[in-house]
Amino acid sequence: MISEREAAKYPFLREAVELVDVLNLNIDDLAAPSHAKVLDRAEQRVSQAIMHGEAEAKLDDSLTELLSFPLANMFVTALGEDFLERRYALSEAIRAGGLMKDESEAHIAKIARAEFGWSLRLIDERVDGRLYKFELSFGDYLRNAAAFREPRWKLVNRLMRGGYVLVTKQEAARLLQEEVQERINGLVSKHTRLNLPGSMRAKVSNLSKLFEDNRAHIVGGVLPTRVLTEAFPPCVRHVFEGLVAGRRAGHMERFALTSFLINAGMAVDEIVKLFVSVTDFNEEFTRYQVEHIAGLRGSRTRYTPPTCSTLRTHGVCYNPDRTCEHVKHPLSYYRIKVRDQQLSEGVKQEK
Repeated sequence: MISEREAAKYPFLREAVELVDVLNLNIDDLAAPSHAKVLDRAEQRVSQAIMHGEAEAKLDDSLTELLSFPLANMFVTALGEDFLERRYALSEAIRAGGLMKDESEAHIAKIARAEFGWSLRLIDERVDGRLYKFELSFGDYLRNAAAFREPRWKLVNRLMRGGYVLVTKQEAARLLQEEVQERINGLVSKHTRLNLPGSMRAKVSNLSKLFEDNRAHIVGGVLPTRVLTEAFPPCVRHVFEGLVAGRRAGHMERFALTSFLINAGMAVDEIVKLFVSVTDFNEEFTRYQVEHIAGLRGSRTRYTPPTCSTLRTHGVCYNPDRTCEHVKHPLSYYRIKVRDQQLSEGVKQEK
């Protein structure tokens, strides 16, 4: 059986879940005053995700740390915010990734194999000044590194032999972080209706207010003020918030977002900075793509976003609202919302 401290470090592990089950605590037990520390820590985990994008590892009280994880998951699920779900999953994954960097190679291999089914072998080889500790199967490597845009992650820049990619200890921890993020996101994105006790509902209410009070700072603060994030159509907002939260965006999503931002008035430099600052995208490669869409390279054609019907066909239409029913293009939605806001601000000034 896994130790309590190990479970507290990595509460997403199957053995950690089993350990919690063995304690036989139900939701009413955890809502009791005797477990106030657990509720406070659960709230703190989510608030740290909201405010900092990274949860702190507090291992001085292993049981509190362990029990607070499933509670924090419930809080996030109860809030029902797609963007927060991804941000929380990333926050917890970063926490785990940081801890894994201090583990032994054997321990990292154990987690990778037992939890995520990785095929990897322990090695100890120094090549061109880099110390490689693992050989990771091509499939496992590609699945987790595909979204990384730094040149060092590209297969053409990797050492391979017999279908295995050589990786360092730090790289293995970073790749495992992707697996952890995916697992935790699956735990919190179930959108089920939870019947929480009063003390827990109060925590969820606090977190909801914290998230709403800081939504513009977290999401919209990355953009120039002249681009109105609050006027974004739901599809664009979904892709943008996912990008900021670390979710992998497909080709059509990236094209739709980039072309939308260009036509909404954002400068190329700002778009490049946005992608590079919140992802592992290579700046030179990203700039070329953005400038191509902006009509500054290649055919010199300035692209507009795909129509709503095209976005629906590619599965990029998310949570359409009433305004969506009356438009056929994301820019039409944006213009309507910008006009409505300008009219609203004009009325306020008159008063």
